[in-house]
Amino acid sequence: MKMKEQFRFFATVSDRGQIFIPKALQNYFRIQNRDKVTFVVEDDGKVVFRKKRGGDLQ
Repeated sequence: MKMKEQFRFFATVSDRGQIFIPKALQNYFRIQNRDKVTFVVEDDGKVVFRKKRGGDLQ
């Protein structure tokens, strides 16, 4: 996947309020078990998803 391409994935919220990150995104962001991710809600309502890096507290 190229970063400039737009892509869309869907996830289902479990009865415990959890979502599953699609495997394609796990691979793209190199997300492994116990990694942290952030969800940032912007003023326009857009949600930005990022893998948390080492000392990144945002």
